[in-house]
Amino acid sequence: MNDVVIKKIIVLVRKWVQSRVAEINHAAVIKDIYSEVAVTAGYFVTLTLANLIALSGLINNSAPVIIGAMLISPLMGPILSFGFAFITGEEVVLQKAVRKITMSVVLTIVVAALASVVSPLQEITSEIASRTKPNIYDLAIAFLSGTAGAVAICTKKNYLTIVPGVAIATAVIPPLSVTGFGFGIGSLSIAFGGFLLFFTNFVAIIIATCAVFYFYGFKPSMITEADVAYLKKRVILLAVVLFIISIPLIYTLHKSISEIGTHKQISVLLKQELDREKESKLQTFSYIEKDDVLEISAVVNTVEYIKDPDIEDIERDISAALETVVKLNLDQIKVQPRGLKEQVVVTIAPPKPPWEVLKTSREEVVKVVKQTIGRVEKLISPSPVTDFQTGFNDKSLAVSIDLIIKRDEALSDDQILLLKRLIADELGLPVKLSVENRPFVEPLVFKPGEIAISAEMKTALSAVRDVFNKDNQIAILIESYPESKGSYKKRTSLAEDRAWAVSSILINEYGIPDAVITAIVNKRKVDNNALVRVSISTGQGR
Repeated sequence: MNDVVIKKIIVLVRKWVQSRVAEINHAAVIKDIYSEVAVTAGYFVTLTLANLIALSGLINNSAPVIIGAMLISPLMGPILSFGFAFITGEEVVLQKAVRKITMSVVLTIVVAALASVVSPLQEITSEIASRTKPNIYDLAIAFLSGTAGAVAICTKKNYLTIVPGVAIATAVIPPLSVTGFGFGIGSLSIAFGGFLLFFTNFVAIIIATCAVFYFYGFKPSMITEADVAYLKKRVILLAVVLFIISIPLIYTLHKSISEIGTHKQISVLLKQELDREKESKLQTFSYIEKDDVLEISAVVNTVEYIKDPDIEDIERDISAALETVVKLNLDQIKVQPRGLKEQVVVTIAPPKPPWEVLKTSREEVVKVVKQTIGRVEKLISPSPVTDFQTGFNDKSLAVSIDLIIKRDEALSDDQILLLKRLIADELGLPVKLSVENRPFVEPLVFKPGEIAISAEMKTALSAVRDVFNKDNQIAILIESYPESKGSYKKRTSLAEDRAWAVSSILINEYGIPDAVITAIVNKRKVDNNALVRVSISTGQGR
């Protein structure tokens, strides 16, 4: 009985497939495929414009601009044609598609690299960073999108709405722009990550296209055994490539999931230990694994300070739960529950001399502002406030506050406005706020021909370690500027050695993972000195 049912189902499926295939205008589809592999000047002009638009969006961290470049890019056409030729064995289409795709990829990378070299903006934005670590989900998205695109080409149904969506979902042009950007700034890790994402999308689209075209009756014309063997070789090659690229994609996904799981587990444990009703509450935390020790830095609001023995008990409990050695660094902010318990009684004191009034006023103002700045530092962490100035105006109630902070990227207008409102709420007065940035690490100046890191330089670089211990989501950029004299090759080689030496100190002595470090040689001259600048992009900045 089961065999009969299965046979009926198979017959029904075959009839349904045949009815779908019969609806397809194979001649029209093949004509469209052939038109997509033609090499024209207009195609490459459009491709270059899309490339430059995508690069501009990536550098300026603008998602809408990047989406516009995806819609303009014509690169999906030859890729779909390649998939058609791959499954049908059409040698002419295959050769032309390979040629057109190769020329497109090379041209896109070269143009993006040249544009990046001359661009004054060379920061690694979040839009760029997000396209350097593809995972298995990117492969699945490209496969599903390629399937939708191939179906739209074959059936001509909803073509105008599906194809733009496919262009956005698969995103073949931004990864190539990122690849060129990586070469332009001298970062091979950025270039490799961007190209891996493009190649992942490319392989997934080819697999999806082959499956869809085969389903709709575009099958290889296998006349001899040699044709059959050639098709098998192509399929095996595609399977091997899919297997190879899946390895780093699965690893990246596993690493991301592991980090998310660890973060969630630490959060639950800290809340269990620190969230006590009407006593204390966890505000934020970060962690870093160093030498088999998990260092956790947490900030807690508390009515009464938590004593050292209690902190050690919490540390032991978390260590037992995580089955690893844990070091807990707890920053405590004491808060006042509810309202004031007693009414303040004001007494009239005898007049004080002017100098004493000014001294007392200054001490009280500094004390109040310092308390407020403690809250400010929590918002701009890991950037500390190194100094501040306050002043008053005779005709205005507004308090002028000038903050000096250690930070390599400027605060946005929205962030400054938020700080201004916070300080005004704390002081109960209108505030005029200005913020001056100082670098985490002052430029390291080398003598001509020198590459060794001095003790003073190591001390300066320890600031990077302190920032990383507070926020392990930072990105570190090492820019080495060549000296002005000597041959180009020698100056560039010395600049690379200095960048490598600084990276080694950060990695080997201060325990910072190399994954967050990007080292480049900036070929622009800065005065007559050989410099190395170390800049930090914080999690908030990205």
